[in-house]
Amino acid sequence: MTIGRSSLTRRGALATAAGAAAGGLAAACSKDSGTIDSGDGGGESEAPQSAAKVTVTPEDGATDATAATEIAWTVEAGTFVEFTLTDAAGNQVEGDMHPDGTTWVPASPLEWEASYTAAVTAEDDAGVPVTVESNFTTIASPGNRVTIENYLPGFDSTVGQAAVLAFRFEAGFEVPEDSRADVERRLFVGSEPEQEGSWYWITGRALEYRPKEYWQPGTTVTVRLGLGGLPLGGDRFGEYDQETTFHIDTEQRMLEADDDTKQLRAYRDGTIVETVPISLGAREIDGNDARSYSGHMIIMSREEESTFVSDLYDYETDVKWAMRLTFSGQYIHGAPWAQDALGNENISHGCINVTEEMGEWLYNFVRWGDPVIVANTGASLPPGDGFTSWDLDWEQVQSGSYLTAN
Repeated sequence: MTIGRSSLTRRGALATAAGAAAGGLAAACSKDSGTIDSGDGGGESEAPQSAAKVTVTPEDGATDATAATEIAWTVEAGTFVEFTLTDAAGNQVEGDMHPDGTTWVPASPLEWEASYTAAVTAEDDAGVPVTVESNFTTIASPGNRVTIENYLPGFDSTVGQAAVLAFRFEAGFEVPEDSRADVERRLFVGSEPEQEGSWYWITGRALEYRPKEYWQPGTTVTVRLGLGGLPLGGDRFGEYDQETTFHIDTEQRMLEADDDTKQLRAYRDGTIVETVPISLGAREIDGNDARSYSGHMIIMSREEESTFVSDLYDYETDVKWAMRLTFSGQYIHGAPWAQDALGNENISHGCINVTEEMGEWLYNFVRWGDPVIVANTGASLPPGDGFTSWDLDWEQVQSGSYLTAN
């Protein structure tokens, strides 16, 4: 979605926009076209009235609009010419058409308890114009607004080829199923060059977006989570919009760990550049299954120094060169105590152990968003434990979208 133009003209817009987020359709109306001089000394005569009929949503006089209101219009017996939205001071509001072509979306949330004027101009087949205005007011700021946990890449950052877009609504809230399509259509993702992608609802609280294939090297990705003021269902509203722009590295990196060989291979642009002996999670520690997960993960964070604490196994350990793979605490990290086990047996509590030297090398080699594939451990990666949409095939990802699959 392109954000930034304050008005819309027929040179760059669709002829209709329907299905706005708030309000019903208004009855068509037109302004008085005024009078013209007939030129024959007989005085003035009425200008021709346009045959074009315009309907605008929200309707004129509406008082139930939200900060996330979108504007829609239809044109009958004519052609769309121009659209503008202005605030009470006459300032134009920036925005553009929704990618689905049905509505005009403000570039940022509208003000609460504020007045706006939407003006749509059309002309009939004879070129006679008509402008229809809708004056509407947004509601007072609701108190029952929902925040999110944002895992988007930082602004202007450079990340790995498997970078996903992930966020979660605040704990205890899930979007009702009948509201998820409306929420999803306000999650805007653009890429240059353009690449196919999809949102996937892990639960009613947790979402991820990934492209069909890994991002192409050098891609620029723009994201807007347009949730500020959006009705989320259950009489709850989104708190803020969230936006970022980031870049995919020109270099492609990938790690592959195999429990059968107890080796990890590091790839740069499809070529193996390092092979590292490893020790993975043990099959049983203190009566618990401690196996590392097999699956398609990504580097979630890089921590030069970290302290691992486990209530289950009753330990607290300082580690270096930690690269997180899951929310539950599986990492690749340096483990000097595992020296004799590397390449031979699994002794960890679920992490992938390497030497301190190779931990530092891997830490400096990878970026956030680089793919990590772990195989043959016999333990499957739980959905949502980390950024896990790459562990699904493309059809599964699409089936988790309420716009693609429904």
